Amino acid sequence: MKRFIAMLAATILMVTLVATIETRNGTRSDGLYYQVTGIRPDARMVKVNGDAVSAEEYLYWLASVCEYLYSYSGGTIDFSAQITDDMTYGEYAKADALETVKLYAVTRQWAKEAGVTLTEADRKALQQQRQQYIGYYGSEEVYLQQVELLGINEELLQSIDSTPYLYNNIYALFSDKTSSLYPGEKALQDYADEMGYVTAQLLFISTAGLDDTAKADALAKAQSFARQMKDAADKQAMYETLAAQLGFTTDPAGLTFEPSTSDAAVCQAVKAMNVGEVSSVIEGDGGYYIALRMDTNYDSLTEELFNIRLQERIDSAKVDSSGKLYTNLDAAEFYTALNAARAELLAKQTAQSQSGTN
Repeated sequence: MKRFIAMLAATILMVTLVATIETRNGTRSDGLYYQVTGIRPDARMVKVNGDAVSAEEYLYWLASVCEYLYSYSGGTIDFSAQITDDMTYGEYAKADALETVKLYAVTRQWAKEAGVTLTEADRKALQQQRQQYIGYYGSEEVYLQQVELLGINEELLQSIDSTPYLYNNIYALFSDKTSSLYPGEKALQDYADEMGYVTAQLLFISTAGLDDTAKADALAKAQSFARQMKDAADKQAMYETLAAQLGFTTDPAGLTFEPSTSDAAVCQAVKAMNVGEVSSVIEGDGGYYIALRMDTNYDSLTEELFNIRLQERIDSAKVDSSGKLYTNLDAAEFYTALNAARAELLAKQTAQSQSGTN
């Protein structure tokens, strides 16, 4: 009896081990990716923070990067050529695909952590998108043929398409002051102070291409506008009037900007002003500015801070791509074989379609 129990335990252990290996290496044998690589679509290609990413998903993004590089180069890409001293185009394609995999995996993980799911409106939008694809291709059959040519199944395509909706839903909570994901006004203020953000209403008179006489006229006009705004009882109303004369679209919230993304002279001048104060003419790159300083609009920085927090998650993500399936994969061989397989499948689909109409 003891020997039987021991043998049963050993058998259970072996079955468990075999099942684990099969799960890791995958069980499916469908699709173009399997055809050209021999890697099962549901095999564990990489891991992101411990979560497995299927070979099918990774290869989808690798194919996308290869197609971009091929198009960008005008169809003359040599994947073995050096893009930097220590990286070929093929190695770059693999690394870039891995970064996209990280982005999608981390977004899904953050959504799960925050309890964020697709809304009913999201599901309807995704279904409408599918129907638009079907309408574009003429029938569901042809649409599914196009999915087959991509090399993936529709379940993965829907998962990829749904991730941006999860991103939007996470951000909606992040920007909601009643949500636990909201970073808090202090975090936004600290970020604004660190980056040197200011908010102002700006008028701009360009001097690009003007001769000295025309530039003098532009300066006189800017000085006139500055005086009118300074003398006005309602400076915001005067700003809107003058902006309309210049053909500007106004925003009551003003423009929030910082030195690295704006004219440094303007940013420095606005930073030195008091709220409600109108500047004298500020000579910047390419023209003259007049600024009305406003309270810094911290809420306008929520999306930027959100993307920084997401990038921090991506940068700190633990990625395991050390397995043979990943390390032995050659981007050039994969992409060349994939194109040949797609051409063969397309010819087969076309022949079937023609025989079906005869």
